[in-house]
Amino acid sequence: MSQRVLPTKINLVQLKNQVKVVRNIKRLLENKREVLLLYLRNYAAEYEKLYNEVNETLSVVYTSYLKAVSAEGLGNIETIAESQSQSLSVSSSTKVIFGVKIPIIQLNSDTIPPKPFSEVETSPYLSESYDRMKDALVKVMELVELESTIRALVAELKKTQRLINSIDTSILPFYTRSIKYIKQVLDDRAREDFIRLKVIRKILQRKKTYAGI
Repeated sequence: MSQRVLPTKINLVQLKNQVKVVRNIKRLLENKREVLLLYLRNYAAEYEKLYNEVNETLSVVYTSYLKAVSAEGLGNIETIAESQSQSLSVSSSTKVIFGVKIPIIQLNSDTIPPKPFSEVETSPYLSESYDRMKDALVKVMELVELESTIRALVAELKKTQRLINSIDTSILPFYTRSIKYIKQVLDDRAREDFIRLKVIRKILQRKKTYAGI
């Protein structure tokens, strides 16, 4: 923004009004930044808690699965696994938080295969592994939603901060320089007009004196 504006009183008034608007916009952006940071802190804490729960659940699943393999044999476990569906159904939508589109991801629980074995005929470890894994799938989807939410909020926060930086480093300095430039020109003109009027007054006074003689 190196362009200079015409040094007129009208432009000076307009620039001062525009500075007020820009400062109001900056204040709103700073408020938005604070709200986004608050949301991020809350979601980050929730994400960390859920992440630890998922890790703990998957650790139990893995331990139970290994015990089930030891009890049932890897061949039987693979046969059961191959008989199940290879995909799950997930629905997605969006919600808006403070102007930011946030994804909503939900696992269709009906697409989770039912327990494909009898608890009486198979190892209880296999049943425990299934139950824990079913719970883990729901939490993993929640974790994915939280991560997507955090990414969206971070992107919006960066965008907001860039706008604030642009105002501080480019827009406001341009207005400040322009206002200073116009004031300087107008002050110089006022001084020149004052000196010119003073000279004219002296000339007129001399003419009156000569005319009186």
